[in-house]
Amino acid sequence: MVLRTTFAILFAAQIANAQVILTEVMFDADTLENYNEFIEIYNMNSFPVDLNGWLVGDSVEQDPLVEVGDGSILQSEQYGIILDAGYFENSDSYDNLIPPEALVLTIDDASFGSFGLSNSVEETILLINASGDTVQTYKYTLDNDPGYSDEKILPSAENGNDNWANSTVLRGTPGSKNSVSPKDIDLWLKSFQLTGQTFVAGTPIPFTIVALNAGSQTIQGVEIATFLDFNQNIIAETDEIIETVQSSETLNSGDSLVHSGQFSGLTAGNISLGVQVSVSGDEDELNNTLTQTVFISDPENQALIINEILFEPDVEQEEWVEVYNPGFLPINLKEVLFADSRDTVRISAEDFILYPGEYAVIAGDSAAQFQYSLSYNQLLIIGSFPTLNNTNDNLILLNIYYYIYDRVNYTSDWYARETDGGTSLEKINPNFNGQISNHWAASVDPSGSTPGRLNSIYVEVLPTEASLDVSPNPFSPDADGFEDFTVIQYKFPVETATIRARLFDTRGRIIRTLADSMPVANEGRLIWDGKDNDGRIARIGPYICLIEAYNAAKNMSEQLKTTIILVKQ
Repeated sequence: MVLRTTFAILFAAQIANAQVILTEVMFDADTLENYNEFIEIYNMNSFPVDLNGWLVGDSVEQDPLVEVGDGSILQSEQYGIILDAGYFENSDSYDNLIPPEALVLTIDDASFGSFGLSNSVEETILLINASGDTVQTYKYTLDNDPGYSDEKILPSAENGNDNWANSTVLRGTPGSKNSVSPKDIDLWLKSFQLTGQTFVAGTPIPFTIVALNAGSQTIQGVEIATFLDFNQNIIAETDEIIETVQSSETLNSGDSLVHSGQFSGLTAGNISLGVQVSVSGDEDELNNTLTQTVFISDPENQALIINEILFEPDVEQEEWVEVYNPGFLPINLKEVLFADSRDTVRISAEDFILYPGEYAVIAGDSAAQFQYSLSYNQLLIIGSFPTLNNTNDNLILLNIYYYIYDRVNYTSDWYARETDGGTSLEKINPNFNGQISNHWAASVDPSGSTPGRLNSIYVEVLPTEASLDVSPNPFSPDADGFEDFTVIQYKFPVETATIRARLFDTRGRIIRTLADSMPVANEGRLIWDGKDNDGRIARIGPYICLIEAYNAAKNMSEQLKTTIILVKQ
């Protein structure tokens, strides 16, 4: 008698504490909406729960659950899928989706709640146990496309909207783990970066990847395959794989694997490079592969690049694009096409030879020649010159056989600073990869651009740190023709910067401002003639030169300071 009473008390306690939760709601089916709504539940307990007498519905009306042949016992860690009562005679949409291990139920009514689940009003779903206690509630949102359910992300967490999301698969996941829930084993190729500045045939292209263990279980034995995606289907097929390596690292949930390698022996042209990661038991292989299409030049043959772009001209200015021949052979621009994201045009109807090291400017109006003092053999006028977008555009140079020389997907963010109309976007070095934003910046030329000549931000290699040099020092501004000026030379480890340059006396007073919010290239020079801001020759003695530089896009801020000695001979 005591044992029976104890068992009854334990069973009652289990029922009272039963954690049966709502996990999925299909309120806007893609077909047969009157029959294809469903509600999914899940038993989080370590014991089975009898759902006889339980109710489900909206806040207005709840309907009893009804078994359909498999009984009403929801086993531990089992999903229950509650289908509309009319589903069984009128639809088969979920027959192939519901796994055999799920418990299928229905309701004792023609529709869920009061006249079905609304597609126009957010409703609250209630799950009520046999004792009349509301054990779960969830208010769904209306941002789903038809056929995409609301799914719970973390089963053990609360039912707030931040723990629910739209299903990532059509018709949801009735009776099985939700598509938005973390998977047990899920390796995710998070990033794939090519780390080289130039892509040249025969030269290795280094890369770095980051793979993340996005699943809940620890994994090991990650395999990394590099491949050439010839058919551009973003799949590493057997005949496309270059090399496969295996990592010995063990990755706990949330850990990342960083791997570096290189692509070797590549030929010239547009080539799609890919990396694929894999691990045994991966439940989502759709996030395992990334590719990048790059243009690989051949230094032994022709080369042509986009070197400067004016896509946001000032009033009465013309848009234009400057091209440059960095190769060893001349190119006939008659055989070259220029395209943006909308139009493709031929650059020249007549022979126009661009020799190595030469620039040419293509524009839509001959007024550009007078605006920039371009010579006749530097300017090509195209009557149908495409209108360049001020925020972003995709510019391409290709030959008449559609072999792509260069591609630039610029955005206005590539300026890297605030600019006025009429400021061009310049490449810092013609040999750098034009598809990387860091290889471009706004012109710092006083006129706002440098069409037909060396770019104002040109640099061979950026210095590793900022520096300041003054020569001659001391200097003597006494108008005798000898050391009347001193040159202040600066360098910064960024492509462009905005500077303020001031001179202070030994009491900390500003005597001369040489530059104030002036855009400059990564290196340059200022000249001090020994005069103060009022035009008077300063007194003999030491002066502090302070140059402050910043580049907001690169989060760079520098202060350079040195002493300049002014003497009189």
